[in-house]
Amino acid sequence: MQVKQGLPPPKPDFSFARSPKSQVAFFFWRWRIWFEATFALTVLEPWEKIVLLVIMFISVTFFLAALFRYLPEQVEKMERRVMYYLWGQEG
Repeated sequence: MQVKQGLPPPKPDFSFARSPKSQVAFFFWRWRIWFEATFALTVLEPWEKIVLLVIMFISVTFFLAALFRYLPEQVEKMERRVMYYLWGQEG
């Protein structure tokens, strides 16, 4: 069957989903496929993927910033409270 110039192939081309030959590329390809399948990103359009990933990145960034900023102070307060409950005095 001869395909005319400029027309798409007669059957779907799934070359984007084929695994690469390189070991490093294969590792990152598997990780990308796992990530897209786990979070159902394969059913989204490209612009929807970008919006969702930006929102996830901002949320994770805020969470980690709050964790590193406020967690040490909270642990210190909890340590003082435990010392007070155990020995009846602070410090």
